[in-house]
Amino acid sequence: MDLEFGNYRLKRAERLLLGPKGPVELSARSFDILAMLLERPDEVVGKTELFDAVWPGLVVEENTLQVHISALRKALDAGMIMTVHGRGYKYAGPRPVAGLSAAPVVGEASSPTKPSIAVLPFANLSGDAAQDIFCEGLALNIIASLGRFHELFVIDRFSTLAYRNRSVTSAEAARELSVRYILEGSVQKAGDRIRVSVQLVDGAESRQLWTETYDRQLTDIFSVQDEITGTIIGTLASGYGGRLGKAWRDRSKSAGLESFVALDHLQRAIDACRFSKEGESLAREHLTRAIECDPRLAKAYSKMAMSHTVDACCGWADDYDVSMELARQWAVEAIACDDGDSWSYWAFANYHLYTLNHGVALEAFRKALECNPNDADVTTDYALCLSYAGRAEEGIEHARKAMRLNPFHYEWYTSQLGQIYFDARQYDKAIATFASLRSLDSAIMRIYQAASFAAAGYQQQARKSVKRALELDVGATLEKWTDPKLAPYSDATYLEHFCKNLRNAGLPERAAPQSLSERSVHPTSSV
Repeated sequence: MDLEFGNYRLKRAERLLLGPKGPVELSARSFDILAMLLERPDEVVGKTELFDAVWPGLVVEENTLQVHISALRKALDAGMIMTVHGRGYKYAGPRPVAGLSAAPVVGEASSPTKPSIAVLPFANLSGDAAQDIFCEGLALNIIASLGRFHELFVIDRFSTLAYRNRSVTSAEAARELSVRYILEGSVQKAGDRIRVSVQLVDGAESRQLWTETYDRQLTDIFSVQDEITGTIIGTLASGYGGRLGKAWRDRSKSAGLESFVALDHLQRAIDACRFSKEGESLAREHLTRAIECDPRLAKAYSKMAMSHTVDACCGWADDYDVSMELARQWAVEAIACDDGDSWSYWAFANYHLYTLNHGVALEAFRKALECNPNDADVTTDYALCLSYAGRAEEGIEHARKAMRLNPFHYEWYTSQLGQIYFDARQYDKAIATFASLRSLDSAIMRIYQAASFAAAGYQQQARKSVKRALELDVGATLEKWTDPKLAPYSDATYLEHFCKNLRNAGLPERAAPQSLSERSVHPTSSV
């Protein structure tokens, strides 16, 4: 079992001490002395005990022990090894804790339950030793940020520091660290610019999955470090999976149905959500199976809550109130399951947004982003919540941030940004944003597109958008789409702005009454 203490990690099996700057050189005797002191952090270990344990059966002079103690003091932070005069020595640093267990071994016989990844130290190609701190900080920031995603297994920084001065292939590192994926990169400084190149590799198949280069002006090196970290994390591991999620799903498809586990069902549930009643129904089937496989998977509870919210708000539920109550219950269950997972609070926030509790919703979104500030999916929904709460300008900032965090985002990011632009009265930007959509064609997108065209004075285009909205939602009316269930605005001026422009776009006020012939063909009651 490994032991972590302060900025150090003692790896027993490898007989290796890792420190802030990588492996620490220790003799075999010094290693054994340190291990013994760490095993008994609350005790004074006598010199006789140390002699018997470290030099069994040998006669050793006392100054030999002192030499090894001195070597340990030089290798560790000051004050970690304390002399208790007349008795022996005592460990006096941060309390040792058991290190995280290793990830499942990669190979055909293994069946890991979540994607496992190691971030190797970034290579400094600048020829400038001053950039070492940037390289080290970038890798450590990425490790810490990935660690916020509970559905990932992330190798700790102590293990990866051992690769700082080692030249190994990604496949070798993956095998030694028992992970599936390796993230590696390099940093190069030229004048006042810095370039960071990264690649994600499937170590099991020695296959490159993703590569990117970031070229930035070097004004504030630490701001640049944070920006690049955020973008890498958003691309790798957005709430809906990112590049890692895609790689994991591709692995599952080739592995056969029998190998699916809870996370696979969660990913399939996510893939099923395509703003349709059938998609949400299929998603809940997968979520039910995910929870059966792993009752501790908080994201499955969260997604179940959000699915019921979508069902209710889109008019697909048999009973609106029942679906919203189910959404509340699942969200509460998600928080109880894991109150450190951003999705738990995300689901709770969405429920309260659509029940017009904007203050509670905003606070829940803030908690979600405290849990994981790099979750792009939570960030984009937070942006929409801000807009509904009458703070559209702030919403635009967060919507753009979400897109920077996850450049490979789903198109509903774009649709929601268009909606927020409309709320902010930036109609040309709203129109251009909706026009950039490649495949998403939903009723709500067409409704806001029509309102944007009308507000900008493009009446003909507004009518076309209304026509398409009515094809996608035959029951679309002004009464329906401005109801708080679908338009949960807290600011009356925002809601009136929406109503006015939908009316100008030509959306029917309310459903036309059925004719006598229609009632005879579609009876409302049976005799």
